[in-house]
Amino acid sequence: FLTCLAFAALFSFLFHDTGIGLNLLLFEVIVIGALFAMWRIPLRPNTLLTVGGALLTAVMMVLYGSTLSLVVNLVSMVFAVGTLLAPELKGLHHSATLAGAHLVAAQRAFLRTVPVWRRDGTGSRLTPRGVLSITLVPLIILLFVSLYSASNPYFNAGAEAVYTWLGGFDTSFLLVFLRGLVLSAFLLLFTRNERLLAWARQRVDALIPSGLSGDAEHERSVRSEAVIGIVLLGCLNGLLLLLNALDIHYVWFNFQFQGQYLKAFVHQGTWMLIVSILLGALLVLYYFRGDLNFHPRNRTIKVLSYLWLAQNAVLVVSVLIRNYHYIHHYALAYKRIGVAFFLLATLVGLVLLMVKVRHQRSHHYLVRCNMVSLYAIVLLMSLFDWDTLIARYNMAQRGKAFVELDYLASLSDKTLPYLIASTLELERLDAHNARILGGRQRYSRRLYMDPSAYAMNVHLRIEDFLSEYPERSWKEWNAADAWAYEQLSKLNVP
Repeated sequence: FLTCLAFAALFSFLFHDTGIGLNLLLFEVIVIGALFAMWRIPLRPNTLLTVGGALLTAVMMVLYGSTLSLVVNLVSMVFAVGTLLAPELKGLHHSATLAGAHLVAAQRAFLRTVPVWRRDGTGSRLTPRGVLSITLVPLIILLFVSLYSASNPYFNAGAEAVYTWLGGFDTSFLLVFLRGLVLSAFLLLFTRNERLLAWARQRVDALIPSGLSGDAEHERSVRSEAVIGIVLLGCLNGLLLLLNALDIHYVWFNFQFQGQYLKAFVHQGTWMLIVSILLGALLVLYYFRGDLNFHPRNRTIKVLSYLWLAQNAVLVVSVLIRNYHYIHHYALAYKRIGVAFFLLATLVGLVLLMVKVRHQRSHHYLVRCNMVSLYAIVLLMSLFDWDTLIARYNMAQRGKAFVELDYLASLSDKTLPYLIASTLELERLDAHNARILGGRQRYSRRLYMDPSAYAMNVHLRIEDFLSEYPERSWKEWNAADAWAYEQLSKLNVP
């Protein structure tokens, strides 16, 4: 009980009335250190991966202060809690499910630790039973007072008058403390969901024959299914071969840019890829769900499945080339970067499907390995400061690619030193954008920002940033914003 209160107080001190930066790393280092000090935790691969991922993304928050690093950090902590609760679990999806159940169970466990006085034959003593009337009822009342104050200005005025009379109690601190209490129970208390653990332990990586291999009717059913699968996969391979041949000719080697919008060009290929991969995966999973994996005459359908998956990999490359053309002619953006990592995840998924077919693996194996690969990919994504990379690349490509000023103006404050450009440079950028789209008729001011409006927007943002940054707490410090402030301070913006 006292440990949870102490960590809730630490959480409140680090996160009350401030942003997120250095405080996240400090809090997680202390929490993870406390966990390893309090409990003997075996260092299994998933434990090292998830705890390491949480610490790595916390470091990235200190370096970049990016939203992506924060989101991946929260996901990592959920995975880490699940793996610490049951290190024997191999699947991250099982660990996440266990952590979700633990979130509720941990609050009940915390209430059981609340000490209260109870009188019995031996006198008055503290018991581990929580008493809501002593501890939680006042907190719940204050919580609702805070909610009502936020929704009604007259109620808020009255509440503030009462708080002033009582000595100026800060309700926002209370809300942060309550969140810290819930989080501390989630992170520090251990619960065991035996039913969920028993279910998870039943999942295995290897497929097991049904035991009907000697049955003549079952054998005929498997052979019939294999024949249908051969015909179906053979026809689909032929269709996909034609599609890939057209893509290789027109997209890989003979693409010509004539000022056309490439958004549909990329999105069309991406959605086609998603549908194709999903249908292809479902087909392969259907045919190799059972005894066909162990049939002595399954070589033909296996080869056709490998060809089908390999051709889907070629389709992935085609979409990657489409995305390259899009970036080359229209510069970088979040979604274009996201498409590249999505394609990487898709390639890994196709390889895992091939492994599943070749080595007679179960659906659990496929989900488990794909979860690890997806988590590793998002960890890789969090290692980069994408806002800064986009700003630097796009400004370097002005005069070579279509650079959208509206998009640049929406990037975070840490990119401001890269967004500064002279009036002449912005006018040249604007003229080049108009030439790409084939003239001013398609380059409407209703759709694209004027250079002077962009310059004014950046100038005002720099003024706001320079006035606001010195007021920040050391707790929310990150290197990217500190560097931006240092660079902009040298400009002496009036």
